[in-house]
Amino acid sequence: MKKNIVSFIKLALSLGLGVGLVYWFMGQLSDNDKLNIVADAKRANYLWVVVPPLIGFISNYFRTERWRLLLRSLGYNPGFLNTFLSVMIMYFLNLFVPRLGEVSRCGILARYENIPVDRAIGTMVLERLMDVVVIALVALGLVLLEHDKFMQLYDMMISNSKATFGDIISKYQVQPAVKYAVFGTLFLGIILFLAYQVRKQGWENIVAGFKGRFIGLIKGIISIKDVDSPGLFLFHTVGIWVCYFLMAYTGFFMFPETSHLTLLTGGVCLFFSGVAASLTPGGLGLFPIFYKLILGLYGVTGSAANSLGLVTWGVQTVAVLAMGVISLILLAILNREPSLSDVTPDTNEVTLKS
Repeated sequence: MKKNIVSFIKLALSLGLGVGLVYWFMGQLSDNDKLNIVADAKRANYLWVVVPPLIGFISNYFRTERWRLLLRSLGYNPGFLNTFLSVMIMYFLNLFVPRLGEVSRCGILARYENIPVDRAIGTMVLERLMDVVVIALVALGLVLLEHDKFMQLYDMMISNSKATFGDIISKYQVQPAVKYAVFGTLFLGIILFLAYQVRKQGWENIVAGFKGRFIGLIKGIISIKDVDSPGLFLFHTVGIWVCYFLMAYTGFFMFPETSHLTLLTGGVCLFFSGVAASLTPGGLGLFPIFYKLILGLYGVTGSAANSLGLVTWGVQTVAVLAMGVISLILLAILNREPSLSDVTPDTNEVTLKS
């Protein structure tokens, strides 16, 4: 019950933020702007509309193979299809609740490949640490190469967020006593929950369970030292991020107004689309806002500045939803337990002589 409540709260907060940003973004557009966005979606070059999701599909292959390398270093050898489908389902679930898919893909391998969840989560954490390192390197490169524009974009985002949230705060002033009451209630709830768990399970069992999970998690994280092919691990990591970059860059060719944009601009879009996806489910609301700001810095104005981010986000989201549903169906079919009617009788039975 409590897990469902926590999941509901996370879903409400993340979706609420995303929907609120969509409402704010659309509210900034005039009726003429909205009509232009619809017209742009119709005139877009559909070859380049389809290419980014296809590249994203290829990136999932690299992520699958990189994860299998880490799991093999722990002595497990999960099948490619189950691992690939779990990765696809991860992105599908992340559209609804951020990071829900990360844990779910580990649970899928635990069920169908008999890999302990704590070990799988450890390798997943290691994967995400590697991704953080890569995105940090991308950010560093952008700051060095496009320092002025990067800082200008950062200042624009800060000023816009202050103006937007400042209006909200001025409308809904919260008294200090209310703030203290809310935080006090949350703190008391945490204390009561911990006391209940200690009484129910016993302190020793809680510590032992936490210790076991922690050790499994650490083993998963340090599994990189036992990877058989470090070069292959690096190759798959580079492959993932090259695909992400190409998804951003090839999308520029949807419209003539953005087809001249450079590889460097694609890098900026890659970084901020990653930021958007980390803050709201699938970048809901933030993705088109970031794109509009970035395109404005590089001289793209008018309807294309509004349309590119919306079309790009919309197509990628539809692709993730479709592939997620297909992956859930395939996962169930491929791992279907045979019914009694499917079991063939033993042909080596001893027949009695009459």
